[in-house]
Amino acid sequence: MKTVLLCIDLTTRLHHDEQPMVGREYLGILRAKLSSEGNIYGDQYAFDEVNLPPTVTRRNVHTFEGRHITCTKRLSDSQPRLNFKTLHIDGSFNVDRFSIEVMNEIREALKGFIEEE
Repeated sequence: MKTVLLCIDLTTRLHHDEQPMVGREYLGILRAKLSSEGNIYGDQYAFDEVNLPPTVTRRNVHTFEGRHITCTKRLSDSQPRLNFKTLHIDGSFNVDRFSIEVMNEIREALKGFIEEE
């Protein structure tokens, strides 16, 4: 689900950059601050960048887990990558049913990457 918030007050705590750089991805935690009126849907947010220890390997972000496929987002360019799970062909396997199920999973997985007009 994609939500666009206009006119927000964002406080950032970054480790290496003074301000967020265009095109760079930051790993961290985004928190909504409670407004002064007590409204839980405020317009003030804080982002704290998480600094990973050098021993931690960053992996592609997992965005969809289906029965036949998974979808990840590459960290280098944020493009979706579809991965097929192991295919089990037995006596009840039906090519047409499998193809339709995979097509539906691909549509569901890509909904978060592509905006429909």
